[in-house]
Amino acid sequence: MPARPTGNYVRLGLFVAAGLGCLLATLYLVGRQQNLFSKSLLVQADFRNVSGLLTGNNVRLGGIAVGTVKKIQIINDTTVRVVLNLNQDVRPFVRQNAVAMIGTDGLVGNTIINLNPGPGPAAPPVNPGDVLHTRTPVGIDAMLSTLDISNKNLVGITRDLRQITGKLNGSKALWQLLNDQTLATSVHQSLGNVGTATRQLRAASQDVQALTHGMRQGRGPIGYLLTDKAFAGQLGHAAGQLAGTSDTLAATLAGLKRQVQTGAGPLHTLLADTALSGQLRQSASNVAQGTQKLNQSMEALQHSFLLRGYFRRQEKKRAQTGK
Repeated sequence: MPARPTGNYVRLGLFVAAGLGCLLATLYLVGRQQNLFSKSLLVQADFRNVSGLLTGNNVRLGGIAVGTVKKIQIINDTTVRVVLNLNQDVRPFVRQNAVAMIGTDGLVGNTIINLNPGPGPAAPPVNPGDVLHTRTPVGIDAMLSTLDISNKNLVGITRDLRQITGKLNGSKALWQLLNDQTLATSVHQSLGNVGTATRQLRAASQDVQALTHGMRQGRGPIGYLLTDKAFAGQLGHAAGQLAGTSDTLAATLAGLKRQVQTGAGPLHTLLADTALSGQLRQSASNVAQGTQKLNQSMEALQHSFLLRGYFRRQEKKRAQTGK
């Protein structure tokens, strides 16, 4: 057999060495990502649903990878425990009140665990074996269920809107109302009247406000009546006198009533004495007869030849003076 050149062996050795170097570099990177060559810190978090989380997925704090998922085990039918392998270097930044929440790396990326600062004051750093608080995010299934309900509601609303639109399109009265030009004019005039009424009402309210202000300051007759203390005193005095007059009138009426009831006094005589009333009627009749006779005597004197000239001169004077 012919001897192989030495160069072939050299190239083969270099290729093998390069392959081993790449393999070692890959193993180092993978081991570094899985915290195989650095000190680690194991903590736990309990979830109801891990939503496709796998062993080896990343754990992030503030968007930075700080560890991986080391183990996932089922505790019972409602609890899934996840063991987190964190870098020892981030222990001062992960507090005991930190909240672990399952998320995704982007929209459709791998499932990861995000560590968020907890509420309240700063807590001490976590210790190995601590159980972190968890928060269940909104799952895709819940989102799809809500979206399905929203879609059904949207379909119902669209169907109702279609029916309403069909009724509106088939309503002749509505289109006649929309095409009526006089309606727009009437509405415009009504709005103008409303504006005028509003301005008048504003002016009236301003007048009332000015009148009230003047009354408070004692201006005008109403303000004078309401604020003048002297007038108030005079009004009180007049009221007192009116009350005294009312008392006097009441006493007089009581006295007259007493005279009527007891039969004493002139009032009872005028009201109850029939003889006196007869005399009064006779006197009135006599006065009437005397007046009639006096009129007859005056008429006779006017026709007397002794006084006829006097009465004619009096009539001429009245005619001249117009009386």
